Amino acid sequence: MRQKGTWMKLKLLVAAMALAGCASGEKQPDPDSLYARMGGLNGVALATEEMVNRVLTDPEILANVELQKRAKPGNVPGIKVQITNLLAGLAGGPETYHGRSMVDAHKGMQVTEKQWYAFIKACRDGMVAAKIGPKEVEEMVVILESMKPEIVEEK
Repeated sequence: MRQKGTWMKLKLLVAAMALAGCASGEKQPDPDSLYARMGGLNGVALATEEMVNRVLTDPEILANVELQKRAKPGNVPGIKVQITNLLAGLAGGPETYHGRSMVDAHKGMQVTEKQWYAFIKACRDGMVAAKIGPKEVEEMVVILESMKPEIVEEK
């Protein structure tokens, strides 16, 4: 009988915790959103990890000296957090990006068309490695492509 009472208390505790989360006012993502289909925050974070790791090892991208200056090893964890928040929010999640605009963040980097397409390939490959589904990969690529005019400043 004692076990039944403990089990009931545990169920009540879980229900209370769930209600507290709902009552917090935090935006609940649409279960059909890209964010949800990517696996929520953990899925987006894993995809970002794989994407950034590939971007930072791509020879075409690393030819950009400005990128090398900004992507020093000590900066990479923060960059990954910012990108995760950005992509999660754009995919329909509750996360909010608090970084600089894409124009300000990439100003003076002189990102070329070749570097941009190497970036897109690295991102696509990273998402595949993170086991993101093909439909979701393509949807995220569309989101990334929408940022191109704010990032590429080839002269």
